[in-house]
Amino acid sequence: MAFTVTDFEDLLRILEEKPEWRQRMREAILGRQWMELPEKFQQLMEIVQSLAEAQRRTEQRVEELAEAQRRTDTTVQELVQIWHEMARRLERLENWQQGETGRREGERYERDVVARAPALFYGGNGGGRGEPHVRQQVARWLAPYFQQGIDIEPQNDPFLADLIWWKGDHVMVGEIGLKLGINDVRRAKARAETLRQVGVNATPVVIGEEWGTPDTEAIAQQEGVEWYVRGGLSIGFLEFRKLPDGYEAS
Repeated sequence: MAFTVTDFEDLLRILEEKPEWRQRMREAILGRQWMELPEKFQQLMEIVQSLAEAQRRTEQRVEELAEAQRRTDTTVQELVQIWHEMARRLERLENWQQGETGRREGERYERDVVARAPALFYGGNGGGRGEPHVRQQVARWLAPYFQQGIDIEPQNDPFLADLIWWKGDHVMVGEIGLKLGINDVRRAKARAETLRQVGVNATPVVIGEEWGTPDTEAIAQQEGVEWYVRGGLSIGFLEFRKLPDGYEAS
């Protein structure tokens, strides 16, 4: 039996009147899978939205972690700077302590040498800077400078010598140090030269435990500076020891 246009129109009319028939017709024509497509699409959209939300939370978390890392890096840099500053301060403190220890040891050594001067020089008279009788004696020697109004530079000033020691009219102008350097040699020479310029028979000398550099001893010999180092002594020091000890310097 042929399906005519009239039959089609009747079918459409019936489907309009009976919605449940329309649903069954769709299922019959399209198949169940096609009919479930909108629901599947809705589920897919929900999944996509969930993934997008998860991605957004992940990106937010990554940004939070990055910010935390930046703060951590900043804190680490600050701690490193603090550590470097503490290390510098500690180094300065250690250097100061070493310098202070060396200064005290040097002062103690200088006091010991001055105290032992009669034994080192085999008699004689004199003393360290600041001792009244030494200052009086040096002042008498330097009277011509004072009368002429001549100022003496500290480097050349016998008043600042570590030790002034005399036997008769022979005078030793000394610098003392645990480790003798070239500057000690030059100061001793300059201060003795100041006394020689006013007619004093002054000889420079350095006394210490060791030479600061290998060439310091050679420079002392070149400059005519006598020495007593580590128990060894120069010829001039030995000759001074041999001088008689029976009269004061004038």
